[in-house]
Amino acid sequence: MTGAISRGPRGWAIWLYLTSPAAVWACAARQPAVPDAQPGLTAPRLLPLARVFVLETAGPPPPDTSVTFTAGTQRTIVLFHSGENVTFARLEFEPGAFADSGRTVQVDVHPRPGIYGLDLATSLPLQANRSAVVFEYARYFSAPARARQVHGSETAFERALAVGHLLPDGLVELLPSSRPAADNLQSSLPTPGSYIVAAPQ
Repeated sequence: MTGAISRGPRGWAIWLYLTSPAAVWACAARQPAVPDAQPGLTAPRLLPLARVFVLETAGPPPPDTSVTFTAGTQRTIVLFHSGENVTFARLEFEPGAFADSGRTVQVDVHPRPGIYGLDLATSLPLQANRSAVVFEYARYFSAPARARQVHGSETAFERALAVGHLLPDGLVELLPSSRPAADNLQSSLPTPGSYIVAAPQ
């Protein structure tokens, strides 16, 4: 793993790495927010935004960031909670994530305050399912009170979570999502846009 190529201006805001199979990110040891969920993809669902519970965060949001690199190589952008070495999310781009290999691409990320969610914009077209987002919520997992009531427990709410793609007309598509590690939730990205972590009501 090479050193950081690009680092945000504020503390642990964001690093951009040239990734390899040996790349590993480690956070301070801590207890998971909830027990491990069952492995496997969640089923896709299309719901009104008003019919989902959005996972909240009690931590300081990462700052907005803009990263520029050359398309055609594998890249990972890591966002940290502002002022802390605690990962909020990772954006992973395969070498073929952008059609115009060799051109400069700008990736703009705007984390959404108070929730696990972000807005993603790219200067080049993003190829469907050639990139992914991984939200990490071990430290600042915060279930809405009503979500605990409806799902019966914090554990049941966590197991129902998926990465949601916000669509026009107040809809959200809960994408097929997996848990590559405890307190991690991952999904491929179909397009740039707005993404949140949510569970059906």
